[in-house]
Amino acid sequence: MQGQNAQLEGGRELPYLNQKDSYLGSILQRIIAAVNQTATNAAVSSVGELTPPPPIESINLQGTQSGSTVTCPSEVLHWTLSHSQAIQKNIRYFTEIDTDPNFTNPHVIDHGTSRTGPFISLPALDNDGNKQTYHMRSYAQYTGSKPSTPTVLGGLTNAIGIQMTGTSKTSLLPSTGSGTASPTGQQGGSGLGKVLDRPAPGPKRSVS
Repeated sequence: MQGQNAQLEGGRELPYLNQKDSYLGSILQRIIAAVNQTATNAAVSSVGELTPPPPIESINLQGTQSGSTVTCPSEVLHWTLSHSQAIQKNIRYFTEIDTDPNFTNPHVIDHGTSRTGPFISLPALDNDGNKQTYHMRSYAQYTGSKPSTPTVLGGLTNAIGIQMTGTSKTSLLPSTGSGTASPTGQQGGSGLGKVLDRPAPGPKRSVS
């Protein structure tokens, strides 16, 4: 059986084997059950892919909101995720930070299984001393699924800006992505990856 959430089955061959050799049929049935249980425990599918987890409901950020901007009390970013829907073991959470509300080059933070974001430090100013505004979105993923639809702080069309309180000056380096996504950092929302394998880049073609 193919498709999402599919499990390994004996098909019409298993009853035939049971008739021919009940011992062989019995052990194959137990092997099939063990493979399916192992896949469930690991949050993968024995055949095909799992359905992605439901989207995260909301992002809760430590700070004071005024209009479309949240000001954090320091240069330490602290947030939690609300995700109360039915899920299974081995779910993983990701948050992306970008200075662009369209998340064209987001930096990916892997929470693991925690719905509390790690305490990270974000510089309040860029290299030239200008106030930096950050944007945030989060999503979940099973090992054997694609990521869920990202939940943007403030919503897809009204992303809330985040500003830090402090005097540190550091412009962010370009992102290099996560998982099997492109190393250019321009395939946000990928988490562990949306494809199983990412080939190494080939040699550049000579145009001379």
